[in-house]
Amino acid sequence: MAKRKRPAGLSRERHTLVLLIMLAALLAVGVRLVYLQAYAAPMYAERAQNQRTRDIEIAPKRGTIFDRDGEPLAVSREARTIYASPRLVEDATATAEVLSIVLGGEVSDYVERLRSDKGFAYISRKVDPERAEAVEELRLKGIGLLKDSRRTYPSGELAAQVLGFTGIDDEGLSGLELHYDSLLAGEPGFVLAERDPFGRPIPGGVMHTEEPVDGSDIVLTIDRDVQYVAQLELQTAVEKWQAAAGSIVVMDPASGEILAMASVPGFNPNRFADADSSAYRNRSITDVYEPGSTLKAITGVSVIDAGLYDSHSMFEIPPTLKVAGRTIKEAHPRPTVNWSLTEIVTNSSNVGSVILGMALGEQQLYDYLDRFGFTEKTGVDFPGEAVGHVPPVDSWSATSIANIPFGQGVSMTPLQLARAFSAIANGGELVKPHFLLEVPEEPHVRASRQKRRAISEEAAEAMCEALKAAVSEGTGSAAAVEGYEVAGKTGTAQKARTDGRGYAPGKYVASFSGFLPAEDPRVLVVVMIDEPKGAIYGGVVAAPVFSEVARFTVSHLRIPPTALPAFSESDVVTATAEQDTP
Repeated sequence: MAKRKRPAGLSRERHTLVLLIMLAALLAVGVRLVYLQAYAAPMYAERAQNQRTRDIEIAPKRGTIFDRDGEPLAVSREARTIYASPRLVEDATATAEVLSIVLGGEVSDYVERLRSDKGFAYISRKVDPERAEAVEELRLKGIGLLKDSRRTYPSGELAAQVLGFTGIDDEGLSGLELHYDSLLAGEPGFVLAERDPFGRPIPGGVMHTEEPVDGSDIVLTIDRDVQYVAQLELQTAVEKWQAAAGSIVVMDPASGEILAMASVPGFNPNRFADADSSAYRNRSITDVYEPGSTLKAITGVSVIDAGLYDSHSMFEIPPTLKVAGRTIKEAHPRPTVNWSLTEIVTNSSNVGSVILGMALGEQQLYDYLDRFGFTEKTGVDFPGEAVGHVPPVDSWSATSIANIPFGQGVSMTPLQLARAFSAIANGGELVKPHFLLEVPEEPHVRASRQKRRAISEEAAEAMCEALKAAVSEGTGSAAAVEGYEVAGKTGTAQKARTDGRGYAPGKYVASFSGFLPAEDPRVLVVVMIDEPKGAIYGGVVAAPVFSEVARFTVSHLRIPPTALPAFSESDVVTATAEQDTP
């Protein structure tokens, strides 16, 4: 049988199809080559480099925190980090047993790290140099050391809530360690070396070291000695009165420099993980409370500044006062009296303060609370600052004007109150409280020293006189400091309920806010004792703390005692003659 001849056209079509397929394959390969060699080449080169190299970070030394006199409060001491290259470890179990003997810890934990499938594993961080040297002397295969540092606080609990603490990577976690982390932290360095897939160095491979940049030191306004006494006296008072907590602020009312700040309960930042997290709170900045009678000084000075009355203006003060169905009473019953504005403050009169507040009116009273900074944060250089609550006038009830003038229905932090009292002490200017004094290596970095006028100098001076009388003749007598004129105001406030409206029965906050020497104030102290037992009044519970702290501070800062009135020679002769007269 004769073979059938394949049509010539069909053969050409097949050849063309095969040719097209080959051309398409060649084109695809070409496109892929262009993609790999031109577009994706940098990405694959980077992957290859990452597989060949090991980048080990070198931690910088964190900057030291000093007090105003150069005493270290937080330092970074030399330490070592011990690491492993697991692929180079020959016997993980035996190595782990040796490490556990020298460093402590469980063998199983070390074994797990030494058998890691990664090229690098931390064995122990922040190790004392002596112990690290003991590991180095063993010359264990696959085990290496890096320079490191460990954060320590030489004075333990001193200023713990102010300083805060750092984490394992030396990053600030709370307090000033967190707020100034960008200054203190520095820039890490690194070591870069080429290694084979088993983690072994490649002979002649790339080796590069970038040295770390250490962090900057900072100097605080804190005075270590004043801080110690403030902390000690606060702790003593909290224990004496079996209180739930306490806080204290010591500052320069003219500059806003914070000399001391403490909270109880406290903690040791060297072992911060052992403490309850509530102890980390810097209560003077993060906690708010109703100030009670201390706000009467603000109401009184506002009336004077507004030009409605002066400190000698007289008022008939009834035993009680009814406002919008609410009866305002005094802490202790008394008959109707005729008191001056100064005596209203000196005797801490609730009724008198409401009369003054009503004279101002709702809007003007709110405006003065705003001018004294109670509607805003102080701007202190510290993380997590709270702001109190002053309700806007359009949300006031009919009785708000009957409780806000003596410190109920509004809330604030102790630092907000300290800032407001500073304006009375320094002649009427609202300062910005701050902790940073200087950064020696960066002199251009300083805390803001901004001020703004809250009241007139004359009004501040008049209220200063009234506050002097409150200590020398009124409820604040326990705050007196021998040799110095003290100006201040007691506070006894009910605590607002946390589970509803109204006040918690039997729970109070006792406080005292004052400054000295009254004629040229250099030291301002605000003391707050939360839920004291056995006594509730600020004049009994908080004023003695003020007295002890203020007495030490003026002595420590070498502030001269209050000058006695000067007598001329003729005055002395006259006085002597009068004594001799029968």
